Amino acid sequence: MKHVAFYLDVVVNEVMDPASPSPDWGDIWRTVKGVTPQEWQDIQVELRTSYARIKTLIDQTPAWNSPDKIAGAIAVVAHTAYHLGEIRQALCTLR
Repeated sequence: MKHVAFYLDVVVNEVMDPASPSPDWGDIWRTVKGVTPQEWQDIQVELRTSYARIKTLIDQTPAWNSPDKIAGAIAVVAHTAYHLGEIRQALCTLR
C-alpha cells in the first residue's frame, strides 16, 4: 500500500506543481520490502491520508471541461483500484 500512497502523492504534487521534479519510481520498490505490524498500520494511515489529498484535489477542481482532466481523474481511480485489488489478493494468499 505504500506504493499506492506514493503514487497518489506524486499525482497530487504534479497537478499542484507541474514543475515539480520527477519522482524516483524505482526508489519505492527498492526500499520497501517486509514491514512490521506497526509499519503496516502506519502505511494504512499514510494511504488514507494520501487518498484524502487526492479526493480533495478532485473535489476542488473548478471545472471538468477538459477531456484530459477527466481522463486523468478516471485513470487515477482505475489505477489505484487495480493496485488495491492486487494487494487484497496478496493478503488473501498470505492468509
